[in-house]
This record gives sequence, C-alpha cells and structure tokens, in this order.
Amino acid sequence: MPVGDNAAMSLSVPAGSVPIRRNDVLLALAIAVVQPTTMLLASTMVPVGARQWFAATAIPLGAEGLALVLWRSRPLLCQALVWSAEVVTSLLVPVGFIANGYGQVVVSFGMGMRFPPRRTVAVLAVLALTNAAVDVWRNPPEQWQSAIVSTLVKLAVYLLPVLGGVALASSRRYERSRQEFLRREHERQLETALIQERRRLAGELHDVAAHHLAGIVVQAAALERLIDRDPQSARQTAQQLRSQAKETLSGLRSVVGLLRSDEDSQASAPGLRDLPELVASTRALGVDIELLDGGLLGGEPGQAGSVGTPADAPADTHALSPQAETALFRVAQQAISNALQHAPGAPITVEVERRAAALELRILNGPARMPPADPGGGGTGLTVMRERADAVGGVFRAGPVEGGGWRVRLVLPLAREAQEEDA
Repeated sequence: MPVGDNAAMSLSVPAGSVPIRRNDVLLALAIAVVQPTTMLLASTMVPVGARQWFAATAIPLGAEGLALVLWRSRPLLCQALVWSAEVVTSLLVPVGFIANGYGQVVVSFGMGMRFPPRRTVAVLAVLALTNAAVDVWRNPPEQWQSAIVSTLVKLAVYLLPVLGGVALASSRRYERSRQEFLRREHERQLETALIQERRRLAGELHDVAAHHLAGIVVQAAALERLIDRDPQSARQTAQQLRSQAKETLSGLRSVVGLLRSDEDSQASAPGLRDLPELVASTRALGVDIELLDGGLLGGEPGQAGSVGTPADAPADTHALSPQAETALFRVAQQAISNALQHAPGAPITVEVERRAAALELRILNGPARMPPADPGGGGTGLTVMRERADAVGGVFRAGPVEGGGWRVRLVLPLAREAQEEDA
C-alpha cells in the first residue's frame, strides 16, 4: 500500500515533521505554572482531611502543562501524556471535588490540524468517554442526569477544539492551493505573452525583410538577363540592387533594435500615409504598379499612383487606430512582395477605398508574365497577414481571380468618432 495513503488515513504518521517552536515552550511553561499554582491556592479552601490530596493534583497538572511543549511536533505523544495526567488528576482529587486542566483543549486543536478529522474524532471520543467513566466511578453522581451532563462536557472539551484545528488546516490548504494556482496562472500568462511577443517580432521581421528581399530577387533576375546585352542597364540595375540591400539591412537593424529595447514605440511604425512611398519604391524596381486612393492619401480623386506626402493627407486618414494603420501597411507590403515573388512581370493595382464604417484595401495582380525566380511553394505570408487583420478586428480575404491573377482584400473598421462624423 502506498505510504501517502497510510499517512492520510491513519493517526500513526503525522502529516509532516514540525519542529518545537519558542512559542510552544512558552505556552507549556505558562500552563505548567498556572495550573499547579491554581490548585495549590484552591487546596487552602478545602477541608483539612482532603487538603493534601487536593494539593497533590498540582503534580499531574504541572506535568500536563510541560507535556504541551510537544503539542505541535509530537501530537500523539502529547495526547497520551495529557490524557494520563487528566486520569491521574481524576484519581487524586477528593470525592466531591472537581479538578481539570486545560491542556486537552490545546492538544485537541493540534490533533485537528495534523490528522484526518474522522479518525481524530473517533480516537478523542474514546479517550473522552474513558476519562468521563473514571470521573463517574471516582465520584458517583446522585442522579444519572448528572453523569450524562458530565460525559457531554468531557466530549465537548475533547472534540470542539478539533473543529478549530480542522478549520485552520483547511484554510491553510486553501491558501496554499490558491498561491499555487496564482503561480501557475502567472506562469501561463507569462508564457502566453512571450509566445505572442515572439510571433509579433517574427511577423515584424517577415514584413520588413520579405518586401525588400522580393525586390532584390526581381533585380537579380533582371541583372542576369542584362549583364551581357546591355551593360549600362545592368550597371543601373546593380545600383538599385545595392540600394534594396541597404534598405533591407536598415529594416533588419530596426527589428534588432526592437529586440534590444524595453519600449515599443508606435511613433516609428508605418501606416496608411506610407503607402504612396511603398508603391513608388516598388515602381522604381521596374514593376508595373499603380495606387488608386480616391484622393484619400493626398492626390486627386481617381488619380492613379498618388504619392502625396503626409502633410497633404486629409484629416480622416486618422480614422484608423495606429495598430490598424500598421496592419494595413504591412498587409499591402506583404501582398506586393508575394506578387513580385510568385507573379513576376504582372501588373499590380493597390486600391484604398473609404466606406461609411470601414476602410478597404485591395491588392490585385495579374498572371505571371515570366517564370518565378524561385519556383518553390509559398511561405507564411498569408498566415501573417491574416493574423495581423485578426489582431485589429479586420476581415482578411485572399484568393485567385478569374484569368490567373490573385486578389488580397482587407477591411478594417473605422474608429467610432469617424463613423459619427460621417453620420
């Protein structure tokens, strides 16, 4: 049988070793002094014939007090000593007198703390009945009702303190369980936060590097075709390739800076107003790309390829939260990178449309006009875009279109203030 089961169901093994404390010694000394002193003083008020026997009860009551030094560390031994002292006291006290100590209250409380309640109550009930039987035999009552009352009093002295010990033990177990639960919950939250932070940084790294690396792949493919037949164009392409590599290195350094910094600043995060610059830098690679913003980003309504500066942008570009603007920019950046990688030479259209309660971004590319430089399968781009949309409450859709192209669509809800202004 497992040792743990025996310890839980038997009184033979206490629930853990407890050292003797200074308070235990002080309590034992106090009771060992008070009880004998009280009995010696009381003996002066009894008849002369019974005085010596009454005074003799001071000896077992003093021993009972000293035994309480073990009430916490060795409760079973302490219980045996206290019970023996109580029985000796009952045998020494003269007929017609009563003498009891208070050590049993302390021991019963300790037993309730250390042992299973059911077994503790059973053992203490037997001891209480035995002690009551000795009292009744030593001082037979004139009426049987007095014997019952005396027995009930003994049971109360032995058993009621057990309830206090059980309650205190239960409270301590609950507190330990609560602390353990809080510790595990804290560890779980910390682990979740670390996972989310790793995913955020992974997405940031993916967004920063993927766009520029896709441009580098396009430039490298063009350089390979031009290096023999058009050295001048190849030289210009090499310069653009170098510029793209520098931008990639700068982006990677910014992500490393986030890893080293304790603060995450939204001030440097890209947003809606950076779309024209993104389109312009992609067009510089020789990509057929246009931006349709309906005048939202500072150009004339319906104008393609608007490249307005942030100072030209209207106030309603702030209808999105900073997190939503960053998500919109990163989705556009990733969609363009995917088009460059999987559909080289295809025209790309980036369209931003303001609606009553949302802002919609659409990136459409046609079918590839040349074989991809990297014929491998897709990576995690779609997953990252979908996660960014979910994080800001947006709706993300991506899929093929008729004719062999691909469309990415992102709908972001506007801030409540902007919706009220439109209403």
